[in-house]
Amino acid sequence: MSVGRLPLVRRRSAALRIAAVLLAVALAACSKNPPPDEPEPGSPDADIVVIVENRRSDDALVEIVRDGQRQRLGLITAQNTSSFVVPWARLVNASRVVLTVHPIGTNERYVSDNLVMRPGSEVSLTVNQILRQSYVSVY
Repeated sequence: MSVGRLPLVRRRSAALRIAAVLLAVALAACSKNPPPDEPEPGSPDADIVVIVENRRSDDALVEIVRDGQRQRLGLITAQNTSSFVVPWARLVNASRVVLTVHPIGTNERYVSDNLVMRPGSEVSLTVNQILRQSYVSVY
């Protein structure tokens, strides 16, 4: 009787070893490094960087609007890319933050959707020739 059980015991032992190895691999794959600490509010690392790509053939004025209060970021020349820095302290308690683009010499204006940001965010704004096709992304 012990001779007949020996292969069954070996099979169970092998199955347990395989299960233990798979469990170890799964646990190793699921583990990850903790997320990086958020930058300290007020530090330069917490500032928001706004990168604007102007694909239009005319210059445009870029503003950030915080709860209805406009702040000029700068002028972006035609067919160019520029970046602007906004201190996090200016946005920290805002309930509504949008970007606006006003091409010089036109009555057109692009207004983004409300932006949800955190310290150190990067905002990418692409201004297209057809202004309503412009878009914004927050990273």
